[in-house]
Amino acid sequence: MKSVIAAIDPVAPDNTLKCSMHDKTSPNCSGPVVAEVTFDDAGSTGNHWNVCQWWLDNTPEAQQF
Repeated sequence: MKSVIAAIDPVAPDNTLKCSMHDKTSPNCSGPVVAEVTFDDAGSTGNHWNVCQWWLDNTPEAQQF
């Protein structure tokens, strides 16, 4: 089941946190975490991910939110 973005909340840039999406699907993630994204899907609600600016700029669902 695909997750749906429920909220994108900006946070103060934080270099101590790792982007939740920094893995093989988003190899270019870098820099500080700049937002907390909340996802909802059929199985649960309120899943939170920390994301960097690269993820926000390069994820179509985030750009459309």
